[in-house]
Amino acid sequence: MPHIRVDLHESHRPRMAEISSALHASLVEGLVMPDDDLFQIFTLHAEGELVFSPTFPEAERDDIIYIQVLASHGYTPELKQQMYAAMVKNMAAIGIRQDTLLVSIVEIDGANNWHSPAKPVAA
Repeated sequence: MPHIRVDLHESHRPRMAEISSALHASLVEGLVMPDDDLFQIFTLHAEGELVFSPTFPEAERDDIIYIQVLASHGYTPELKQQMYAAMVKNMAAIGIRQDTLLVSIVEIDGANNWHSPAKPVAA
């Protein structure tokens, strides 16, 4: 049950739905997860609140979208690379360049640090 946090400039507000769809499709495609496993948080920022290098690493950017994927341990390096490739492809399809993305995965021990009950827990 990966969870995505996205930090981006306020100027992207009109495109949030399509960005959300592109990112979700990337996780479904790349990490081979169920289509209804959708959990995302978007935080919009004013110009100047997101600080970034326009050239590192070997980039040419005038904007940035920070994407953090919180996931349980267990995804192979191959699946992670598959997710990154899908993300670049899907975001490019909606006009967002690869240089604009900065993606990281934070892995946790899902068995002990993740809980989302489908039904109320009995007291």
